[in-house]
Amino acid sequence: MNQPGILTEGFRRVWHYQRVLWWIFLVNLVLALFGAMPALTKLESLGHSARSQRLTDMFDYGSFSELISNPEVDPFAAQGASLHFGFVFFFFMLFLTGGILEAYRAERKLTTREFFEASGAYFWRWVRLLIFMLIVMVPILILASGVSKAFTSLATDSPNEKLPYEVFAGGMLLCGFLLMCVRLWFDMAQVRAVVEEEYGMWRNTGRAFKLTFGNFGSLFWLYFRISFLWWVSFALAFWVWTKMPPGRFEWTILMLEIFILIGFGMRLWQRASEMVWYQRRFLAATPAPVPVTPAPDPLLAIASVPPPPEPQI
Repeated sequence: MNQPGILTEGFRRVWHYQRVLWWIFLVNLVLALFGAMPALTKLESLGHSARSQRLTDMFDYGSFSELISNPEVDPFAAQGASLHFGFVFFFFMLFLTGGILEAYRAERKLTTREFFEASGAYFWRWVRLLIFMLIVMVPILILASGVSKAFTSLATDSPNEKLPYEVFAGGMLLCGFLLMCVRLWFDMAQVRAVVEEEYGMWRNTGRAFKLTFGNFGSLFWLYFRISFLWWVSFALAFWVWTKMPPGRFEWTILMLEIFILIGFGMRLWQRASEMVWYQRRFLAATPAPVPVTPAPDPLLAIASVPPPPEPQI
């Protein structure tokens, strides 16, 4: 039987259960609106002055720099409230992950009750996995900080003008690659926990490590292709934004929201494809149990023997 490719099947599952994508987008939009309200309130204090027109009709960096340096108007002074809504959305997504993966595993539309039951059943497992992932990420973040300090030092002391930028670009690419590997590792830990009903997250993390790096080529290529499509879509959206005439903020916001929707869809596509990969690699490789035919009962066999025919006269 011909099976579609892993990416094709992953996309099919995301499309088949697309209502979760729209709910994620709607919740993100509402939380982003609440998070932006403090900054919008401060920007309203500009009124219709010439400075505000330089920010609405065109992006004037001088006016923007002057704005954020003014503590009475600085919109970033209220970023604490925005961060709170960002954390709310992060844990909202962490909560939904169990239901999303269960829906992709079952290959059917879960009822609302089934979806939220799965979300609640896996939530504390995801919290433990998150703690493990943050611990693993600490050395990578220390490396990124060291690369940044090396760039600052080389920029002032190195006679080669290109060397600081080459070191910075190479170091950040390495850190980005390592972060992608860690994210893929813990993605597979979540997939294993759902498929295999794992409860011990420490044991599951170790098994997911062997699984991920034992099949690193195929898994990373699967993960990277979808990530690359996201980067291409970002570059295309940025190019379209640069071609827009100044003052078209309604179209800019619309394009930004479309790009955010695409980003959520790409991430769900990754999760669905990881689930398909695991099911095909491990569940399909497990031989189905051979049905055992019970031995016939000798008494029944004797009883089933027809009696000899009566002699005819």
